[in-house]
Amino acid sequence: MNERSSWMKRAGLLTTAAALARSAAPAAPAAAAGAAAIAGGDALAPQRRAAERLRRAADLLAPHEALASAIQAMREKAERLQRSRFTIALFGAFSAGKSSLANALLGDSALPVSPNPTTAAVNRIVPPTTEHPHGTAAVLMKSRAVLLDDLRYSLALLGEEAESLPEPALLQAIHKLTPDGVHAGGRPHYSFLKAAAKGWQEHEALLGQQLAVDGETYRRYVAEEWRSCFVNEIELHHDNPLTAQGIVLVDTPGADSVNARHTGVAFNYIKNADAILFVTYYNHAFSQADRQFLLQLGRVKDQFELDKMFFIVNAADLASDEEERDGVLAHVERNLQQHGIRFPRMFPVSSLQALTGKQNHDELLIASSGVGAFEAAFLNFTQNDLGALAIASAEQELERARNTITDWVETASGDAATREAASRQLIAQGEAAQQLAAQLAQPQPNPQLEQELKELLYYVIQRLQLRFGDHYNFAFNPSVLQDDGRDLRKALWTAWLELQRLLQIELAQELQATSLRLDNILIKLAGKKFKETSEEIAQSLPGFSHSEYIPLELSTPEEQPAFQAAGVEAKLLWSRFKSPRHFFEGEGKAALRVVLEAELAEPLQSWIDQAESVWTERYLELWHLAMSSCAEAIKRDVAAFIQGKQASLSGQANLVELRQLQEALSAV
Repeated sequence: MNERSSWMKRAGLLTTAAALARSAAPAAPAAAAGAAAIAGGDALAPQRRAAERLRRAADLLAPHEALASAIQAMREKAERLQRSRFTIALFGAFSAGKSSLANALLGDSALPVSPNPTTAAVNRIVPPTTEHPHGTAAVLMKSRAVLLDDLRYSLALLGEEAESLPEPALLQAIHKLTPDGVHAGGRPHYSFLKAAAKGWQEHEALLGQQLAVDGETYRRYVAEEWRSCFVNEIELHHDNPLTAQGIVLVDTPGADSVNARHTGVAFNYIKNADAILFVTYYNHAFSQADRQFLLQLGRVKDQFELDKMFFIVNAADLASDEEERDGVLAHVERNLQQHGIRFPRMFPVSSLQALTGKQNHDELLIASSGVGAFEAAFLNFTQNDLGALAIASAEQELERARNTITDWVETASGDAATREAASRQLIAQGEAAQQLAAQLAQPQPNPQLEQELKELLYYVIQRLQLRFGDHYNFAFNPSVLQDDGRDLRKALWTAWLELQRLLQIELAQELQATSLRLDNILIKLAGKKFKETSEEIAQSLPGFSHSEYIPLELSTPEEQPAFQAAGVEAKLLWSRFKSPRHFFEGEGKAALRVVLEAELAEPLQSWIDQAESVWTERYLELWHLAMSSCAEAIKRDVAAFIQGKQASLSGQANLVELRQLQEALSAV
């Protein structure tokens, strides 16, 4: 046993992660079969089969005009299942090898590995089209306004007065920058600023444009920092086994990237992607930015219908033996759990081995790389977890159609007098049902939703206060405030700016996670209202069944203006600072923390109060929209039911055809 493994075992780190990794990892043939199945286009097979069943049922029902709405719903759902893209979002720690993993999954060296990931942009790998053949890319450049805003933000974070500087003065300020005394949190911004100054002359005229480029130019826009810093997003059109079946791979900027300050971009991929892969490099410690991002994953992990997160430990072939590898896995698992990520699905992989194996068709190398095991687990997720949802949704539509036809058969089998009496009664029942549905659309507040909003925002402040110490210690640390000839006043000010930046990111992420919780609460409450109203109608309208509840598509709320503590000034900080030694070895650091916590209490509460005011109005409006949508859906269901029932009571229904249709639907 080597020294590192011995230490890990003594520290109690060889816990469940290793056992989970071994028990979850398929044997080599199974792993190879998983990879082959993905490559063979089987990943979304259940969704395609569900789509086919819905199309067959819709074709059977097509001659019956009274079922037009049901037929349309079936065909629309079939189209969505057939044509839908499956998005995998790659997130990762600094230099974790996300691009290498993407290449391993694609089976081709499609993505260049950037030596300067701090300026990376979103990189989407999508199928080729007639207009965009294989190997070409669309490069969307930042707008001038966005780039200038980024430059001013980064300059300000380094302690420079940049808010009112015109463009020429901005570039001059950047040229004057030196790396001396730059805070650890400011280093990506220093790198970004220098890269922007270097590439300004060549790229200024391209700002705001979308460029169609070849493969070589694409690689330069990804790998060369003085180009990539001007890029907002890139779409690479690439033909491979994943894109061929509608799977889109998204390589996102690392948590340490300067673009990561736009937290809404990352959150929308967390929220909307079908699967999330978080990549960390073997035995690398998580940075402060990584830890903030992992906390965000921990906040939202339980808010999704399915656990769609996978955690990849890259370069696992660096382990000297299995015991060392298991120790590292246990250590990563413990870190994930500390960030609120319970029961993480972890996979040790070697991206380089996997890519070599795929390029050389070496199934044993693919299996030993660990990527085969991951792909087998991923295939299980797409087929059995996501596939089960698609199948259940399709089956619900089919069962409703079967029940409708069965009801028609029973109704049409009665004698003429019975049918006529039932027809008269049905008219009155239908009118009552429509009135009941219409009541849902009458604007009413939802006290439960309002209370949930207040409580969730209250706990945002509580959690921020608990984590304040971590951010404070990172911002005000001995490596920043050294008595080595640097400008200590400026160093102290940039330490505060770093603390404020960390608080801004934390608050933005907290609100994003809170919005997802509130969205889910609203959808759940609306769905409950929809079901209760439909069931109440069914009690007085025998045979009625409601369609599938379709929740509103809720966009993420607009970001609040960034938190600012205007009351914190340089003289306040300097008045509590005598020397680095007094600050770190004496009481200076603790005293300043007390002052800052007191100074920030009111502006933090004011910021949250503003968010509560905006969100209260937003969610009241969304609740009214949800109720109106439910009312309209139920009214359509009632109208379609009445129309079909009246047709079956008319005496003109063909019982032989209905029974044949009943039998055919049962076979779908």
